[in-house]
Amino acid sequence: MFKPVEQIPRYRLVAQQIAERILEGDLKAGQKMPAERELVEQLSVSRATVREALIALEISGFVENRFGAGMQVSTHPPSTNTLSALVTPGPFELLEARLLVEGETAALAADHITDAELEKLEELTEQMSGEHENEFWGDNADELFHLTIARATRNLALENTVLGFWRQRVQLPMWVKMHGRVNVARMKPSLVQEHRAIIEALRKRSAEEARLAMRHHISQFGIQLLEGWKEHDETCENSVSPALKRLAHIIESYRYS
Repeated sequence: MFKPVEQIPRYRLVAQQIAERILEGDLKAGQKMPAERELVEQLSVSRATVREALIALEISGFVENRFGAGMQVSTHPPSTNTLSALVTPGPFELLEARLLVEGETAALAADHITDAELEKLEELTEQMSGEHENEFWGDNADELFHLTIARATRNLALENTVLGFWRQRVQLPMWVKMHGRVNVARMKPSLVQEHRAIIEALRKRSAEEARLAMRHHISQFGIQLLEGWKEHDETCENSVSPALKRLAHIIESYRYS
């Protein structure tokens, strides 16, 4: 009986190959890693894919970024090819899933949300506004905002799915590392406004407006994540990985006209 062919992102395949070279001793502990350009040429992949692979390898302990020395093989790399970061969703895969799921979640919530839940969303938004004035990201209030909407669908499967998204935000090393590239200060002025737009759509019981408002909200974070990536890779426009291309296309299709 045949098994379905697994669709593995290219950066994972690249990271796997580099990890095997390290485990086999071709790349020795403490040795300087080949330059990105060299890896791009040898592996026939984009520079963005190489950078995603190096992030995964760094998280898994195979390589380390030494200040002033660049990327090199870790002095004590893992003895086995575990690569735990490579069997979990990448940051762009997670954001793509949120775009597809949470918009529909908001649309369904518009039909079932109660006045008490709307009031809770208002309170959470005010809390986030105050936290932002104090230069605090306010992830707890942000998470509760999205979970309250998911619970308002009266669909436990959707609620658990959205909860899973937020758990992965703090559990996935690659997401945490990529999130650090986002200019949070630049996002703060619009974040609360976007949440209020979602509340207004839900208050009107408009499924379509709630769907669009949520997609717009999540896409704005996606734009910032993409911008953060580009700021670290000036070649991103011309050598973007498939995951980035697909995410950029979805974001563009969901943006307000």
